Amino acid sequence: MEEKIFDLLNDVKVNFDEYDAKDLSPEEKKQVQERVLREVRAMRKNNYKNRVKRGWKIAGIAAAACVAVSVAAIGSNPAAARALLSETFQKLISGTEGQKNGDELKEIYTKIGEQSVPAKAEDNKSLLEAESAGIKIQVSDLYCDGYMLYYTLVLETDNEDLTKNAIDGISTFSSNDKKDVPENPACCVVIDGEEDQWPLGFYKQSDGTFTSVQNYSLYTAENPKEYKDGDIIPIEISINKFSGWDYDKHDKDGEYIQTKPVKGNWKLSFPVTVDTSGNYTKKIGKEENGIKILQATRTKATLNLVIEQPDYTKAPFNDKYNDPDIAIQGKDGKNLQWLGNYIKQQEDGSSILYVTLLDDTGEDFRLKVTNKNGDGRNFADIPFKVKEKK
Repeated sequence: MEEKIFDLLNDVKVNFDEYDAKDLSPEEKKQVQERVLREVRAMRKNNYKNRVKRGWKIAGIAAAACVAVSVAAIGSNPAAARALLSETFQKLISGTEGQKNGDELKEIYTKIGEQSVPAKAEDNKSLLEAESAGIKIQVSDLYCDGYMLYYTLVLETDNEDLTKNAIDGISTFSSNDKKDVPENPACCVVIDGEEDQWPLGFYKQSDGTFTSVQNYSLYTAENPKEYKDGDIIPIEISINKFSGWDYDKHDKDGEYIQTKPVKGNWKLSFPVTVDTSGNYTKKIGKEENGIKILQATRTKATLNLVIEQPDYTKAPFNDKYNDPDIAIQGKDGKNLQWLGNYIKQQEDGSSILYVTLLDDTGEDFRLKVTNKNGDGRNFADIPFKVKEKK
């Protein structure tokens, strides 16, 4: 979620020319860019590395990036909610105040934080803390339900450059990396054998520490892994440099002002235990106009759907962009937050959509598919029910 740290919109170009100019106002384009950024972050967590590379153009707008965001407070009893959260998640939630998407982040951090467990060493290979060059990082909280995996990191430092008041965040990414790609990436994360070299970003909190939330979708049809309750997912993190970022100032090239890199050697290694004790899977089998909800799996914090989709370029849809609006509504008709997805294309132009959403604890949901590129008519409006596991 750290848009400013990675400044990914410098690399990801949205091709608005493929949409009629009348469709998107300047403000809507801005919203689309923010949503595409979030989707890019979700895609890279979910084995899209072969489809989205730095500098590639995203033609149009991913269906998953067009879901409106529902807004929720911490709860009706904030004091009781905070008691369920670790110190790190409390910092994260406090830090969302005044941010763009602050309410969205607060909802995610609260839901995931309530179900997370403290990181702990399982064997002598575990490294929950690393310190080098005056910077210490440590693993704090873990969540994994077999579909989504979250972990939090806390960074502390007494480095004079990184502790200046102007520094808002710290990242393993430097803008110089765009011009001169390093032979060895500053950060490499390996999750159960799958390597990810995207940067890690940390936001400054009021107490002077820096925090980061990382999420990975395990719900991918391209490289599926079936995890059972109690399975262990090993994570290894290797970092060789950090840079501080000032989000309020830009240099002559338009990049955020940043410090010189602090080089060192930080390695973390920790296990994540899969907890499927709250999972409940139900066959749905409801269909409208060839759009079919096949299956739903509910976990302690997420709702995971398998949806069969037709080729929307064909009749009766006739959407030349093959890109309708897709939303899952829950309580009070609010759209559930979209955490990640994978689309498996079929030879006949149809596809299977695998999507993970933030659960809202209700039982009644609706899949709504509309034509955003044409007359806005409904393609499908399918109510369905998924009870929580008893």
